[in-house]
Amino acid sequence: MKILLFSHKSDVDGITPVILSKLVFEQVDYILEEPSTINEKFKTVYEEGTFNNYDFIYITDLCINQKIAQQIEQDEILKEKILVFDHHHTNIEMNQYSFITVIDSDGEKKECGSSLYFQHLLETYPNETLQKPVIREMVELVRLIDTWEWKKDNVIEATWISSLLGIYGRDYYIDFYYNFCLKESHFYFNQEQKYLLEVEDIRIKNYIEKKEGEMIPVELHGYQVGIVFAELYRSEVGNRLAEKYQDKYDFIAVINVSRSVSYRGVKDIDLSAFAKIYGGAGHKQAAGSSLPENLLNNIIELIFKDSKEST
Repeated sequence: MKILLFSHKSDVDGITPVILSKLVFEQVDYILEEPSTINEKFKTVYEEGTFNNYDFIYITDLCINQKIAQQIEQDEILKEKILVFDHHHTNIEMNQYSFITVIDSDGEKKECGSSLYFQHLLETYPNETLQKPVIREMVELVRLIDTWEWKKDNVIEATWISSLLGIYGRDYYIDFYYNFCLKESHFYFNQEQKYLLEVEDIRIKNYIEKKEGEMIPVELHGYQVGIVFAELYRSEVGNRLAEKYQDKYDFIAVINVSRSVSYRGVKDIDLSAFAKIYGGAGHKQAAGSSLPENLLNNIIELIFKDSKEST
């Protein structure tokens, strides 16, 4: 069986479905996108007729917009081969479409894209590998880190699996854990990984200290916001500064000028609603939005006032 997978490119919840797919299907092609780019990319692939080459098309940890969903709903053939599994509560209304499943929580625990996709695969394609404890244990760590439920019982191993993605990079991470799941019975971290994680933790702490000193206080839509410019460890920077400065700021905005803006907070503020103002989405305490078009060109013009576009 040949499938095409669209998933989130930025974290383990988007990358894990790639590994799960490889453990189940004979051929897996995947496209990794951001929430701000999924619609345009999906539309392009759809219009090229590429979907005809696949038995199924899956979308995990992302969701398409209403316009595209309506087109698919009206296509009797296509809607039978597309399935969407998302957990962002801002997309709950998309459950009106027959091929889309958006579940933020099952009432007892928070869900993530990987956990929803894993449940589907387990129910639909229960092969021997997929039923091994190592798979369930890996998916649970991903769920804990992505929903922040790891903090309830301080399951520090959940943060490790996320950090290893940053250390290994996407391609190596996918290959490593694909082979790991094939040969191991239970999930664990080896001594080499633990050493790498110790070194990485020192780097993260030093980086956060540096960015803390560069934080800029602003007021946005009535909120007190600490703004930080950071290319690395955006989630860690935002989360730790949000906790440390919860008495001073309503939330932290981490700007990566080459990618997007991340919002992190610990107060009872719906950051997904705030992100929506700027065309973004996400969760109540963790959300994001894309950057304005031509931002980098505008920065160049601001720094080099006499610059001209070269051909």
